[in-house]
Amino acid sequence: MNTLDRRTLLYIILAILISAAVMVVPTFRSQGISSVKVDKEFTLPLILEDRKDIKLVFFGYSGCDDICTPHLNSIDKLYRRLTPAEQQRVGVEFVDISSPHDVTLPERFARFFNDSFKGIYLKSDEVRKYTRVFGVYFAPSLDGSGSIDHTASLYLVQKRDGRKYLRAIYSAYPYDETGILADIKELTNEKDS
Repeated sequence: MNTLDRRTLLYIILAILISAAVMVVPTFRSQGISSVKVDKEFTLPLILEDRKDIKLVFFGYSGCDDICTPHLNSIDKLYRRLTPAEQQRVGVEFVDISSPHDVTLPERFARFFNDSFKGIYLKSDEVRKYTRVFGVYFAPSLDGSGSIDHTASLYLVQKRDGRKYLRAIYSAYPYDETGILADIKELTNEKDS
């Protein structure tokens, strides 16, 4: 086999390998390392307990400035891109994983970023249930600062026919605002049809 034939064969093999790799890459907008399944029903109270049928849910803790603050600012920016009609149906819920002594703290922290955001207080036994269902990791920081290391995923949940579903998980930061808005629009159109 001459050099030209070997080179051509290598290009063909490389093209086949690249094609095979492209075919197995998922096209979902929500990607991450979580083993939590999307499009599954969950039965936890508190989340989706108001008139809005679609929520963006973020887990963190009140006063977290290195993760929660930039992420919630980003979520606020995304939320403001929704039309007023979409904002009537879509809400944002901040779930506090620290079980603060002041039960009003999660609500005040969430509203600091946007007056329409909702803060959810959980007791420590509830925190374990919620984080297990959503695949949220958290642990005291090893740096001795008293902070909590935690995942910073954004969850898209939907209430449909009286049931609650986890529809997408967005783990990459900065969030793909365009993709998330497209997913929200798809859910609002699904409900309208």
